[in-house]
Amino acid sequence: MTILNVDTSNPELLTKKNFDPVPSGKYVCEVANDLAVEQSKSSANQIVKIELRIIDDGEFKGRKIFDNLVIGATPESKSKTEWKIAQFAIACGVCTKDTINEIDLEAFKGCNCEVNISTKANTYNGETTQKNYVKEYLFEVE
Repeated sequence: MTILNVDTSNPELLTKKNFDPVPSGKYVCEVANDLAVEQSKSSANQIVKIELRIIDDGEFKGRKIFDNLVIGATPESKSKTEWKIAQFAIACGVCTKDTINEIDLEAFKGCNCEVNISTKANTYNGETTQKNYVKEYLFEVE
């Protein structure tokens, strides 16, 4: 048997968390997780899971947005997905358009980037709700 200890003195223990999507718009976010390439569960592609935390002051500060960067399994599919990986790397300041050929995933945690967030319908177990997604990573073109 595995025992899990719960801090019952925590006043937020039974407080309902707000999982409603944040309004569409531009937000400054911090990369909150260590990035790693993982195998997709539903295809031959690989993915990089990203957890972004909004750091803008205001009511949405601290809220999390999740994104998956897809790495295509074939040269054809890879060429269709690399644009978002490049946008993310440049927006975070990890690479420039001249150094984008090699991306060190360990360099992203704690980096800040500006993100255009939108919402879309998401159906799960027959229930449709709105869900946030990263429409684009924003950066200046030099």
